[in-house]
Amino acid sequence: MDIGTVKSRVRGPLAPVLTVYKEDLSLDLDAIQENVDQQIRRGLGTGQGVLLAAGAGGDFPLLTHDERKAVIQAVAAAAGDRAVVLGTVQSPATREAVELAEWSQQVGCYGVQLSPTWYYDPDESQVYELFKTVSQSIDICIMIYHTPWLGSRLSPAMFLRLATDFPNCRAIKWAADTAGEAIRGYIELADHYAMINNGAGLLEGILLGANGFVTHLANVWPEHEVALWDMVARGDIMAVRDEWLRVNWPWSQLRSWAYNEIARGESLLVKPAADMTGFHGGPSRPPFVNFTAAQKAHVRAVLQEMGAPLVD
Repeated sequence: MDIGTVKSRVRGPLAPVLTVYKEDLSLDLDAIQENVDQQIRRGLGTGQGVLLAAGAGGDFPLLTHDERKAVIQAVAAAAGDRAVVLGTVQSPATREAVELAEWSQQVGCYGVQLSPTWYYDPDESQVYELFKTVSQSIDICIMIYHTPWLGSRLSPAMFLRLATDFPNCRAIKWAADTAGEAIRGYIELADHYAMINNGAGLLEGILLGANGFVTHLANVWPEHEVALWDMVARGDIMAVRDEWLRVNWPWSQLRSWAYNEIARGESLLVKPAADMTGFHGGPSRPPFVNFTAAQKAHVRAVLQEMGAPLVD
């Protein structure tokens, strides 16, 4: 799989698509597809962003195996050939990861996101065997989700081995424990992978070869995130800095407020914020919680200050 082709497609803002629920907390696949259609129409088309189906921002730990398949299929069907879709296939069980990867290929995803297993921390030989098994089961692109906070820390040498041995391992959702490790990763791996920044150092990552960035704000205000990456593509780094400080930093602080003051959860803040900008957010499944009226008012005030396109 040609790395140049992958970099032309796995680039820009990567949006972990929300999994939307009905009031009875069953899947609302129609609402998910309407969100995807709107995200694409508002900028996240092929070459301008990536849609991640049933990722952590899509509540995958709260979904059954069949629900994960249903969400991946719904996102891929709604996107069609208009956008790049990656199905999230990570699992503690290799057999389940393979089944989800094969399903993602069957329903038309461009690729999959696969992390090392968790709970039982794997060593690098186990990680290698996991990626070998999944890689040999599909022909589509694999984005390696590096998850050091779960105990799975891969060395640059292991990443290079995976790229050499498995021709569809061509992207990394990149994060590291320290700034030095993050920088080293870009320096040693950016020629071999499409590197999607998943840490705090977006500006440094851009300068060192990041090909995109993870952004939950793309579920709320996709136009902004596409425009931000257009500034990157033009090489206007000072404009990127100014816009990131104006919008993305307050959004990051809002996420920290929700995470630390209300409850933990990837989609916790994103759902009410999406409701405020014309998307379907909807309720949260326990153990996630729903915002109070006062909390929603605070979110709306911050979004208004940022200049987000609020709806009544």
